[in-house]
Amino acid sequence: MKIKFILTIIIASFSLSHINAQSPFRAGASFNVVFPSGDYTKIAYSGIGGSVVADYSLSPQWQLILSSSYSSLKSKIPQIGIDSKAIDFSINSIDFLFGGRYNFNYSFFVLAKSGISYIKLHANIYDSPSNSEDEVSSDYESYFSASFGGGYRFNLAKDKSDFELAAIYNYTKGDIINFNRYLLKASLLLYL
Repeated sequence: MKIKFILTIIIASFSLSHINAQSPFRAGASFNVVFPSGDYTKIAYSGIGGSVVADYSLSPQWQLILSSSYSSLKSKIPQIGIDSKAIDFSINSIDFLFGGRYNFNYSFFVLAKSGISYIKLHANIYDSPSNSEDEVSSDYESYFSASFGGGYRFNLAKDKSDFELAAIYNYTKGDIINFNRYLLKASLLLYL
């Protein structure tokens, strides 16, 4: 109970001290187009995904970033037909990354993040006669992941929201192959 009360006081005093200033906190979501790179191109086509992002401004130039992303890429593993069933594969990933960002001016920025990627192989099984669909998946496997890239920020409403376009390279160290990929992100971020 005391911890909740102390946290409430700290948050309230911090909020009141920034009432007339731009908030240092932003949160939002992004739409991602994902392109595999390196060995990953041998087993996956491009795909789509999304992210939730939060950042905190340490200064006008520096920010801390926390993000979580999900992406799904169609596999190059050929569709398999067994009896009256067809099996189609995809590769799904969930990333949890933490890092920093440097703003050259208000618009241009570079970023670097690292964390964990969880990757799994997913199979959709279609049964022709009954017109039904089943799903089977491997367990998520965790791998080290690091990202770097750059982008451009557009201020939509002064001190209220930003729209960002970014190009990011993500390195994910796998057991047999690396799951490296390029991401093109379109993000909408709101000041809290």
